[in-house]
Amino acid sequence: MSGESEAFTTMRTGRPRPQEHEPAAGSLPDAMLVVGILGIVAAFVASVALPLATYTTVLALFGFAHVASELRYVDHRFGDRLDGGLAGTLALLLGIAVVLRLAGLQGWVAAPLAVGLEVGLGAILLAVTVARMRRRRWIAVIAALVLMAGALLAPFETLLCLAIGHNLTPLGFLAEVLRGAARRRALALGALAFIVLPLLIATGLPFAGFAALGLVAPEATLFQAGNLTRNLGAYVPASALYSDWALHAFAASVFAQCMHYIAVIAILPRLIDTASRPRLVWPDAARFGRYLVVGGAALAVGFALDYGVQRQLYALAALVHAWLELPVFALALGGAAAAQASPNA
Repeated sequence: MSGESEAFTTMRTGRPRPQEHEPAAGSLPDAMLVVGILGIVAAFVASVALPLATYTTVLALFGFAHVASELRYVDHRFGDRLDGGLAGTLALLLGIAVVLRLAGLQGWVAAPLAVGLEVGLGAILLAVTVARMRRRRWIAVIAALVLMAGALLAPFETLLCLAIGHNLTPLGFLAEVLRGAARRRALALGALAFIVLPLLIATGLPFAGFAALGLVAPEATLFQAGNLTRNLGAYVPASALYSDWALHAFAASVFAQCMHYIAVIAILPRLIDTASRPRLVWPDAARFGRYLVVGGAALAVGFALDYGVQRQLYALAALVHAWLELPVFALALGGAAAAQASPNA
């Protein structure tokens, strides 16, 4: 991506350009590009040929790292745009969402009611953010009204749409932090990875090609996660679980999930402005990386021991960062505070 001179960065931000994530001279950018391309190819093949194994394995190995990495990025990028009152309100609403999800999973509250209330809380998250927006408030208002209608009329389908859309959120983060040619290149590559290739998978053509070569095993998995049909509901509505396109839609979403993990874990951290003022105290990049490895390994062990229980526990943590994206993007659209492009872009 495009570089900036030290003088220009200092003039624009009022502080010297941070050096923590500055790539070393030489072939590192080219090497990263090659690794990225190989990762995309591997994820494409795995998602088409082994959709259940890919879904369960990346969730077990990288679920914790992706949640923690996104929370760290969001705090560094948007933390100074959250005043104490708004931050406290959001934390309270997110805590209520966790309780509702837990109540639904444990059967303490009827699942339709729990899901409907959770989606309604999403609308409230947007509503309380509108007051902090300087412009484009109508976008957040419309989104809140749509969520409220979904909570009342089709809570499960609305939550499913949000789960699918969540995989595309790195595009929004990249559009917000980058500028100029760097933004255009990133969004062009992102459109390929997050939209074009998943749509290709959804057609079923790649699966048919791999099947002709005997290279598909849709039911294979490394974990005791149940059969494929039991897991399709993560990305396919209940009414379509036995349709001809359910497998391909699931595989397309699994691939988008892989791209989401790659972007959140490997790309967004490199765009953090180390001179930013997050609300929480985070370890430096090297130590944080070590924590991700340890936490990810512990989560993987939990999935191996009891996939069902660990999946529910992970869902409680994951919903926090997923619902937090709504007010964060509202603040970004509404210009809640001046935001500079990342000096590491």
